[in-house]
Amino acid sequence: MEKKIKLLAVCGPTASGKTALGVALARAYSGEVISCDSMQIYRGMEIGTAKPTKEEMGEIPHHLLDFCDPETTFSVVDYTTRAAECIEDITARGTRPILVGGTGLYARSLLRSVPFTENSRSDEVRAALQKEFEEKGIGEIYARLQAFDPEGAAEIHPNNTKRVIRALEYCLVAGEPFSVQAKASREVESDYDYKMICLGFQNRDNLYARINLRVDQMIQNGLLDEAKQYYEQYGLRGKTSVQAIGYKELFPYFDGQCTLEEAVENIKKETRRYAKRQLTWFRREENTVWLYVDAYDSAESLIRAAEEIAADHFEK
Repeated sequence: MEKKIKLLAVCGPTASGKTALGVALARAYSGEVISCDSMQIYRGMEIGTAKPTKEEMGEIPHHLLDFCDPETTFSVVDYTTRAAECIEDITARGTRPILVGGTGLYARSLLRSVPFTENSRSDEVRAALQKEFEEKGIGEIYARLQAFDPEGAAEIHPNNTKRVIRALEYCLVAGEPFSVQAKASREVESDYDYKMICLGFQNRDNLYARINLRVDQMIQNGLLDEAKQYYEQYGLRGKTSVQAIGYKELFPYFDGQCTLEEAVENIKKETRRYAKRQLTWFRREENTVWLYVDAYDSAESLIRAAEEIAADHFEK
């Protein structure tokens, strides 16, 4: 039996410190970072997606960042294909792949080697569903998904429009419930010997405080100009990228429908909600060790704890 590739993942909610920890682990264990963020792939969306800066990345090579035009639709299948290629390349060069990010669907699909039915995609069907969403909202689409696949719909929040549309697209094209594919994926053996380090908080208010502070810093660093440029260049044509929190919440302000203070507060609220969903998602993951950020007295002590986990995994 072929030996599986050793893989370390650093996941968790937004603003929890994944970037810094991933870089520290890559530095300690001769690794390279593979981003696991569905929005940091897009060019021109640096501030709002909290894309790591050159200073934050240091000398550590990073992959799957900043390579897509915002009008490009990018799926989980696209991601797992590209990420697997990166893992093969990094491993072939004698370095260690370290997955870092908070997009749970991407992480699970890659780490578990989730199979995707080849005939389950249709640009035409997806475009029609996207148009329906833009004209009528997600309500009718979600109701159709519930009717076709009640079990699958129960696992997807109706506000997660990307996953709702993708799930219904699968149902319509493959002719079977999306949940059938999900069940099949759990029976497949992963290509990787992986360990996931998840960052959490004993007191969720500490995470929310970090989120609020980050949003304030984004505004100070120029998010308003970045979002305005996106708004003027793409509007709602971004399909996938327009779902990034921090951009669409400012559109009403640009249209004169709310104050800047109200728009910023909405960004904070939506980011907190997203973080809550991320925590719920990652609690269901396998091969996971949780590190609670607010249980450590310093970033250094958190890094040391993560390094012990990484050493145990890599040296087995």
